Amino acid sequence: MCDPGKRVKTQCDEYTSTTCDSCPAMTYIDAPNGFTECWPCFVCDSSNGLREKRACTPISNTVCEPLPGYYCIDLLSNCKKAMKHSTCSSGQYASQNGTEFSDTVCDDCPAGSYSDGTFCKLHTKCESLGKTTIKAGTETSDAECSNGTPYLHIVIPTVFVFVSKQKRQI
Repeated sequence: MCDPGKRVKTQCDEYTSTTCDSCPAMTYIDAPNGFTECWPCFVCDSSNGLREKRACTPISNTVCEPLPGYYCIDLLSNCKKAMKHSTCSSGQYASQNGTEFSDTVCDDCPAGSYSDGTFCKLHTKCESLGKTTIKAGTETSDAECSNGTPYLHIVIPTVFVFVSKQKRQI
C-alpha cells in the first residue's frame, strides 16, 4: 500500500516491496491505496457558476464554491455546479436573499403596495397630500397624483343691468 498522495510505481513481489511515487500535478489520492494511477483533480469552471475555494493537493481534491450571485445545486459532494440566484418579478420582493446553498425566495407584495422586484413600497395616498388621484396604483406601479382639484370650477360672469323708469313731468 502507498500513502495518500502517492501511487504504486512497482508492485511488490516475493523479493521486493512495493515502491510508490508521488501523484503528478493536478492529480490526488486521499487515502492509503494500491492504485497505479492517481485521480484527476476537479476543475472549478466559471461557466458552471464556480470558483476555486481550495486548490487541489496530492492528498485532496479541489474544493469549489459558487461565484457571487450563484448557489450550489449539488450539495451531496463538492459543489460541482451552481446556478444564478433568481430575481423577483415586478409586484414581488425578495423575502429571503439567496445564499451559496439556496436560491432567492420571492413573495408577492401585500395589497396597497407595489414593487419593481426589489422591495415593496406603499402606494402614495394622493388625497393625504392635498392632491387628486389620476391613476390608481397597481402591483407594479405607484398611484399617480395631480395638483388639480377633483372637479372643475366654472365661473360665469354675470352682469346685472338696472333700468330705472323715471317719470317725466310735463
